[in-house]
Amino acid sequence: MEEKELEAGIFEALHVLNKPLKAREIAKFLKIPVEERQPLREKLKALAKEGKLVKLKGAKYALPEKLNLVVGKLCVYREGFGFVDPISGGKGVFVPGRNMAGAMNGDIVAVEIVKEGKDGKKEGKIVSIIERAVKKVVGKVEKSKKHCFVIPEDKRIRYDIILTHEDCKKVEDGDYVVVEIVSYPSETRGPVGKVIENLGKKGAKLDIELVIRKFDLPVEFPPEVLEEAEKIPDKVTEKDIKNRIDLRNQLCFTIDGETAKDFDDAVAIEKLPNGNYKLFVHIADVSHYVKPGSALDLEAYKRGTSVYFPDRCIPMLPEKLSNGICSLNPGVDRLTFTCEMEINKKGIVIDYKIYESVIHSKARLTYTIAQKIIDGDEEAQKQFPHVVEPLKHMYELAQTLYKKRYKRGSLDFDLPEPVVVLNAEGEPVDIYKAERLWSHRIIEEFMIVANETVAEYMFWTDYPSIYRVHESPDREKLQEFLNFVRSLGIRVPAVKNDIQPKLLQKILEQVEGKPEEKLVNYLMLRTMARAKYSPDNIGHFGLASTHYTHFTSPIRRYADLQLHRLVKMALKGEFTPESIPAWEEKLEIICKHVTERSINADEAERDVIELKKLQFAANHIGEVFEAIITGVTEQGLYIETIEQVIPGFVHVTNLKNDYYICVPKQYCLVGEKSGTVFRIGDRVLVKLLNVDIENRKAEFEMVRKLK
Repeated sequence: MEEKELEAGIFEALHVLNKPLKAREIAKFLKIPVEERQPLREKLKALAKEGKLVKLKGAKYALPEKLNLVVGKLCVYREGFGFVDPISGGKGVFVPGRNMAGAMNGDIVAVEIVKEGKDGKKEGKIVSIIERAVKKVVGKVEKSKKHCFVIPEDKRIRYDIILTHEDCKKVEDGDYVVVEIVSYPSETRGPVGKVIENLGKKGAKLDIELVIRKFDLPVEFPPEVLEEAEKIPDKVTEKDIKNRIDLRNQLCFTIDGETAKDFDDAVAIEKLPNGNYKLFVHIADVSHYVKPGSALDLEAYKRGTSVYFPDRCIPMLPEKLSNGICSLNPGVDRLTFTCEMEINKKGIVIDYKIYESVIHSKARLTYTIAQKIIDGDEEAQKQFPHVVEPLKHMYELAQTLYKKRYKRGSLDFDLPEPVVVLNAEGEPVDIYKAERLWSHRIIEEFMIVANETVAEYMFWTDYPSIYRVHESPDREKLQEFLNFVRSLGIRVPAVKNDIQPKLLQKILEQVEGKPEEKLVNYLMLRTMARAKYSPDNIGHFGLASTHYTHFTSPIRRYADLQLHRLVKMALKGEFTPESIPAWEEKLEIICKHVTERSINADEAERDVIELKKLQFAANHIGEVFEAIITGVTEQGLYIETIEQVIPGFVHVTNLKNDYYICVPKQYCLVGEKSGTVFRIGDRVLVKLLNVDIENRKAEFEMVRKLK
């Protein structure tokens, strides 16, 4: 029986017999003999994993809709409750802590709807755990005479892990360990774990190691991957260059950060006699070296992305490739995949070509030096005289592209990333906001236009592809945000139909340069859906772009590497009508996986930055900081310091000399006697009282409100 036929038969059996069934009952209905039932069992497991069926106690399978069940991924919050995000799409289901039934963050679960509000909000109770996500837990050992527990670092894991007597003997109180869960929690008993790694006592160096294990990031490359990398030549060979467009004489160069070692992209420009620009975006041709199904490819897929921490990078590909043969280093031949575009004075791409090429980068510029050259710094211009003219043209073109993008409503969030400086021991010694220069914007604009051009090419060829998509915001979240913005006295037009990025852009324009600018940017971002990878092109809301993809970073993102392969197949006409459906199915799986890996990497990077911010703060207890109020609750005020971007909380008891009442609709606390108002977006002076690094909290007291 073919797979599709088997799947149809399973659903038919469940509909006709109209009750939960065991595998053998379905087999009898489908007249499958005992010796041929293995494919059926595997198909049932796969359908349960996909959320199309639910496995119940007694190894019975049922249709979720018959039991009023929703199947999805559980996301647990630090406070103990969770939301189940349905696999089939639609609104999340709220699950209170008491209804978790031993499920853990990330598990695929079946949830029964127990309550449904008029507003469509659903509350549920977990009835079945389909697939466990948490296999390992990192945490701190707590030992008493009778018991031995591991307190998880990840506060979304609501259970302490019990250790066996054997393991208790091997660890000391206060050790940080990695445990493998050998028995999962039930409603009456906590999880049991086995120690697989003892990381020792706390220290600045250990912190990032803990985060690496908490997010299960693979650090070492397996031997077969390194062996494969070693076999790749260090230099571009004559054989490699065959059938490529030779651009080695072209004046192209890279612009990257000071510490970057993996150069994905190089750029070149020509000003044409008709006043248009010819822009070349050369991207490292990683797909030439990393072949589908190879050990390198399987490991890159597993990792999904490189992860960047203040003191290290966990690369997607071994250093031999990421910093060597694939990196567009200056003064050496490199294989590239080029997007060549003719762009007119309005910033419109009027012609383009995509092809395999070979280049020879003429300079490695940092953003700082590139900016100095643009600004006319004589010393910098003397150091790189050959790039002065092209950089001038690039600056002109980038301004045109930015204006065009802005005009169509593209949202440009001005939230500078905090840069954390660590000493040799891994301790934070400084935190400052990264400056956003026009040299950064040049590369941003060029990468955006190349990504759009390639996405458009793949869209119109109608071949399977990977897109970077971003849905428009959830209406409820958006309404809440717009109400808040109105409470700040900002004019907001009424939203009748679908929200347009242009409306949100107008709000950003109104707060530019004002104290509440950063907060409005931040809260607007929070109303947004997360961008993700998808084989279906639904456009990119934030960029106000109808076609967008990730083409420009194949050294550090698997999505880009896979896209390169698809674009090459499209250019060479290698897709056949027969192969397209299989590719579409395969890309569904790839997109889901790389989206999850990129979210995991983002969360790990954010966790390290938050951790280092609080370690930095711990050395400044008793000091006074300028801050902005970012949230208001009955318990007090959420704040963030302006310079070091340290998040914290001012409890109402630390708002001296008055009792304060919360006015939720106006996002403020009001003093009963004084009438003093503390509102979201207000600037305040606060004194740091206490830092709890383990629970990622900083406590402040109010000094005074600033004008």
